[in-house]
Amino acid sequence: MDPAPWDKDEDDKKEDSEVEGPMWGGRDGIIFLIDATKPMFSEGESGESPFRISLQCCKTAMLNKIVSSEQDMVGVILFGTDKTSNALNVPHVTVLQDLEQPNADKIKQLENMLKRKNFNDFTNKFGHSDDFSISDALWLCQSTFSSSQLKVSSKRILLFTNTDNPHAASQHKQHQARSKAADLGQVDIDVELLHMGNNFDPSLFYKELIQSVKGDDSCDWRLPNPSNRFDELLARVCRKDHKKRSVGKILFTLGDGVRFGVAVYNLIRPTFIPRKALLDRTTNEVVKTSIKKFHGDTGEVMLPSELNKYQEFGFKKIIFKPAEVKNLYKLTEPGLKLLGFKPESKIKVHHHLKPSSFIYPEEGLIKGSRKLFAALLDRCIARKVVPICCFTPRTNAAPSVVALIPQEERLDDSNIQILSPGFHVVYLPYSDDIRTLNTESTVKADAEQIAKAKAVVKKLRFPYTPYNFDNPKLQTHWRNIEALALDYNERIEVKDVTVPDHEYMASKLESLAQEFLDSVYVGGYVPGGKSNASGARKRVADPAADKPKKAVKTEAVGDMRDIATNGKVEKLKVNDLKAYLQEQGIEVNRMKKAELVTKVYQHLGIDEPS
Repeated sequence: MDPAPWDKDEDDKKEDSEVEGPMWGGRDGIIFLIDATKPMFSEGESGESPFRISLQCCKTAMLNKIVSSEQDMVGVILFGTDKTSNALNVPHVTVLQDLEQPNADKIKQLENMLKRKNFNDFTNKFGHSDDFSISDALWLCQSTFSSSQLKVSSKRILLFTNTDNPHAASQHKQHQARSKAADLGQVDIDVELLHMGNNFDPSLFYKELIQSVKGDDSCDWRLPNPSNRFDELLARVCRKDHKKRSVGKILFTLGDGVRFGVAVYNLIRPTFIPRKALLDRTTNEVVKTSIKKFHGDTGEVMLPSELNKYQEFGFKKIIFKPAEVKNLYKLTEPGLKLLGFKPESKIKVHHHLKPSSFIYPEEGLIKGSRKLFAALLDRCIARKVVPICCFTPRTNAAPSVVALIPQEERLDDSNIQILSPGFHVVYLPYSDDIRTLNTESTVKADAEQIAKAKAVVKKLRFPYTPYNFDNPKLQTHWRNIEALALDYNERIEVKDVTVPDHEYMASKLESLAQEFLDSVYVGGYVPGGKSNASGARKRVADPAADKPKKAVKTEAVGDMRDIATNGKVEKLKVNDLKAYLQEQGIEVNRMKKAELVTKVYQHLGIDEPS
């Protein structure tokens, strides 16, 4: 039996997929801890009660989590209820939804609660009570995280309330709450306060509680304004949440044994529609596929170790064993090796081969890596040079020639970091990757056409950021799934932001668009069709083509007024018409014959014959 042919492209795809895999396990866990006392059900200035807004935040966050990171877990716990409903019998605390992955049933439960104009049924089912303890509610949240059977890497509690001093009459409960908050901070559980109400004073109780979680006892510390956070929680965003993790940690070798550690990150990668899963028709369970290979002659099952690959060379099949194929990729050790430096101007846009990566110092590999990395980055920025390196991301990976584009740290007005300092790893092509194109000579635009084009570009400029453009195909896919899962009667419409706003563009351009077209398409040329005049394209290249080659005296055509009176201007040649009008000081550039004839009649004040 012949071995399977060696598909190198398939091996390369496997290598690329290995880089994208997460380096560490774990998932995020969020518990919405909502105040359920009576003040939360009073309608505010917006006409909605704080409790309703809290449930809307829960619902939207779950919808976003299903798309962005379906492995994350969300729970909803209410405190200040008259009835108790939780596994640990914590008084006046109700677990509305356990800490689990969000699904359609949980979202439907929240939707059904939000459909009620008032929450009378909530009062009958759960009731309200002021005899609760914040400490007990936080302890239940901590216990919920601890009892989770799945590993949770990030733990957060979002606390919604409009009561600024819930334990005003009990110093003991206040002390218990602060102690429990400090315990949460020690086990890496973050607490975020989302307070509501214009008269909410966090200094009465919650400021000190949140400070206990953060471990910050500074007098100048202030709670952030929750308005922006509410906007984030209520915003419907169908966008994949890519974990901020490095895809590898390697050594950067400068030469002569000088090395430092760096971590590699993928800042930009295409996002695709999730793979379809095969389901059992009767049970609706996911079906796992299994592939087995059989010997063509004997029918025996072949193990992976018994399979070889081959490459045809000289009409012969050169057979490779799996171990030999693996050794073919072991060209260099993983890491970055400096080859030299080039000026920034030598790196061109057309050198782009595939999405770039980003490197940042990794102190865990070699102590002092940050200082050496910072020194290299500073000198590259100061001298405007780019390191050229050989980059091998991991074992068995093919080496690539890369350019390290330096990026300086950038801060905003609030001294918050916008851009991180580091190097963008731009992959450069090998000589085998370059394609030589036999292009035809193109027509060059003249000064007038360039000026018109500049005016059009200037009018249509806008500040571009990729965060404003969602993939319409992905958005439609997720909204259709959402409509099916939640039993919506109508499909959710998705706005395609990639479609140009022609009305707005026309209002900005006004007559500039037509002027630009008239300057480019001359001689009866129709865009997308054939030119009516054989020399139309040549005229674009020669600005002097619109001028008569030789000035023709008006005497050669007789008295222009007599000709116009007799209605015979149309019988004159274009050059004669241009010569006459130019002598009269009239601009004739880019005019067609019909326009020239009209200009002559208008200049003489004689009606043009119909």
